[in-house]
Amino acid sequence: MRYRLTIHAALDAPRALESLYREALAHGDAEEFRDDLDAAYAAAPDSRLLEAWHWRLTQPTPDVGDRRAVNWRLVLPLSALTALVLWWLSGSDFAFHDLKGRTIPVLLLLATPVVALSALAFVTASRGQAFALTAALGTALAAVAVLAVWRAVGDDTYRQIAITHMPILAWTAVGIAVMGVRSAPRARFAFLAKSIEAIVVTGVYALGAMVFAMISLQMFRTLGITPPDAVNRLLAVGGVGLMPLIAIASVYDVAQPPEGQDFRRGLSRMVSLLPRLLLVLTLLVLVVYVAMIPANFLQPFRDRDVLITYNVMLFAVVGMLVGATPVTAGDLPDRQQRWLRRGIVAVAALVLLVGLYALAAVLYRTVLDRLTLNRLIIIGWDVINIVLLGLLLVRQRKAASDAWIASLHATFSTACAAYAVWAAFAMIVAVWMF
Repeated sequence: MRYRLTIHAALDAPRALESLYREALAHGDAEEFRDDLDAAYAAAPDSRLLEAWHWRLTQPTPDVGDRRAVNWRLVLPLSALTALVLWWLSGSDFAFHDLKGRTIPVLLLLATPVVALSALAFVTASRGQAFALTAALGTALAAVAVLAVWRAVGDDTYRQIAITHMPILAWTAVGIAVMGVRSAPRARFAFLAKSIEAIVVTGVYALGAMVFAMISLQMFRTLGITPPDAVNRLLAVGGVGLMPLIAIASVYDVAQPPEGQDFRRGLSRMVSLLPRLLLVLTLLVLVVYVAMIPANFLQPFRDRDVLITYNVMLFAVVGMLVGATPVTAGDLPDRQQRWLRRGIVAVAALVLLVGLYALAAVLYRTVLDRLTLNRLIIIGWDVINIVLLGLLLVRQRKAASDAWIASLHATFSTACAAYAVWAAFAMIVAVWMF
C-alpha cells in the first residue's frame, strides 16, 4: 500500500503518475505499484487515467524475441583466458597430498574463484561501472583463495571446508558487483534464481565440451596417436573452463538489473518447473521419513554419515524451495499459487523437524566428545537453516495472499546474507580457533 495515497493524489497529474511508476521500477516494486493502482482504480472506476494505467499494466508484454546484444568480443577472450588458467592449475604440480597419500587437485579449490574473477571483469567491462568496487572484491576473493590454499596444505579438515565453502564466497563477490552492497530482497532473489539457471546452463555446456573432448581424443587413438597429458587436460579441463562465462553471457543480460531479467522463456521456465514437480515427491518422502524416525531414533546419534546426509538434505531442500518460488506473481495463476504456497509451507515444516533432529544429534555427539572444527561448522549451518525455515513459516503465516511471494523473497534474501557471512567465518575465522 506504499503507493496508493500518492496515486490518488496524482489522478489529475499524468506526469506525476509516470514519474511514480518509474520510481517503483527503479526500486523493484513494479508488482506493488500495480496492485496499489488496481486498488485505486477499483475505488475510482470513472477515472480515465487510472483505467488507461490499469490496462497498460495488466496486458501481457508482446514477445518480441531476445534482442539483447552480447559482447562476444569480450566474452570469448575472457572465456579463453579462464580456460587456460584452469588448464594450468590442473597440472600435477598443483596438487594437495592427504594423510593417506592420495592426490587432490588444487583446481577443486580454485576453480570457482577463477571463474568468479572472470565474471567480475565481464560485468564491470560490460556495464562500464566504477572499477574500485570490482577491484576490492577481486582482491579480497583472491586473498581468501591464497589463504585457503596455504592453510589447506597438510590439513585435510580445512581443505574439505575450503572446497565446499569457496563457491559461496565466489558467488557472493559476483552478487555484490552486480547489485551493490545494499540491495532489495526482490533483487537478491532474482539474482539467486538467475544464478541457478546459469549453473544449469553451465552444466549443459560443460557436458557438451566433455563429449567433444572424448570424441576428439578417440579420433586420435584410432590413428595410433596418444596425445600427451597436457593435451588431454587442455581438451577436457580447458574445454569445460570455456563454458561458465559463455553460459553467464547467454542467460544474463548485464544491461538489466537482476529483477529486470527474463524469467518466462527458455530454460528459465524449466528451471522453475522442475523444483515445483519435485516439491510433491519431496513432500511424500518427508512424510514417510518423519513417520519412521521414532523407530530409528538413535541412528544419527551414533552414525556420523547419517548426520552428513541430513546436512546435504537441508541444503538441497532449501535450494529446491528457492527454485520453486516464483519471481513475480504473474508467473502462475492464482489457483496454482495457492497450492504451491501450501506445498512450500508443508515441506519447510517437515524439513524444520528433521533439521532440529539433526542439530540435537550433533550437539549430543559434541557434548560426549569435544567441539571440533567440523562440528562447529555443521552446528552453524544447522542453526542458520533452522532459523531460516522457521522465519519462512512465521512470515508465511502472517503474509496476506497477495504478499506471500514477497515474503519468500525477503526470507531467501536473508539466507543469502547469512550463508555468505558463515562461509567467510568458516574459511577465515573458525580455522584460527582450532
